[in-house]
Formats: sequence, structure tokens, C-alpha cells
Amino acid sequence: MPPETDNLRLLELYQADQKDREKPYNSPAAVKELKHKDAMRKTLVGEMMGRGEVNTPDDLYHAAVIFLHASEPKDFLVSHRLASIAALNGHKGARWLMAASLDRFLMATGVAQVYGTQFEYNEEDRKYQLRLPIDDAHILGFEKKFFNVPAVIERLAQLNGRTKA
Repeated sequence: MPPETDNLRLLELYQADQKDREKPYNSPAAVKELKHKDAMRKTLVGEMMGRGEVNTPDDLYHAAVIFLHASEPKDFLVSHRLASIAALNGHKGARWLMAASLDRFLMATGVAQVYGTQFEYNEEDRKYQLRLPIDDAHILGFEKKFFNVPAVIERLAQLNGRTKA
């Protein structure tokens, strides 16, 4: 049986990841620095996974978030897999992460997102906008609610509220 105690080092990496996302990055140098930090965190989490140190639903969720912020489609699938396991083990926030990681994987492979979880910062307008394309024609009526995916207009208000701070 895996330990039932959360990995505190993984929690620190997750918290650093979230702190790095409190503001928009509006210069190539800042984006490059963020990508470097993301790559370092992904490497460290991958090593933890290899040592069997990612076990609890919180650990799985934290690792999934780190992999969501990596750069390769295969990393987004790792994120999706970890989020799925966390959600199946009762982690409520992991449901949204399941949808977001699938959308990110789809877009990274040239396919339209389905849940509308992916946004981008528009430099010219100085606000976030939905990344297109989106193909939600076959999404079940209850599906977005099940995955805790807010309406696009709600999420845009959240994101754009951060840019005014």
C-alpha cells in the first residue's frame, strides 16, 4: 500500500507553480523564464514518480497540474492520467483538471478543444480570450457540470479580473 501522507516537497512545487501563474506574462523573457521553471518542476516531479513518491489523491492532483504546465502533448496525457486517478480517488478539483488536460492535449495535437478550458492572453487587448477552435457539439448536457467546468463567460471574468489587480 502506498503511504497515506502527502508529499510535502511536491506540495511546495505545486504552490510555486500556482504562484508563478498569479499574473500574465507579457514579455518573451518572462515567458521563457516561466517555461524554464515549468520544465524544472516537471523533471523533479517525474523523478518523484519514478521513486514511488506520488501516491495520495492530493499528490496525484499536484503532479497533474505540474504536467499540465509542461510543453509536450505526452506531458498533457500524463496530466490527464494523473488527474483521472486523483478524481477516481475522490479529489474534486481533479475533475476540472481531467477536462483541461484533455483540451490541452487535443489543441497541442491540432484538434479542437471540447470543454472550453483553454484560454490565451491577448497582448493587444490586454485581456484573456478563449483559444479557438472549440468543438463541443457532442458534449452531454451535464458533462461540464460534472467536470466543474465553468461557463466560458464566467472563466473569462475570473481571468480578466486578475489582470486588473
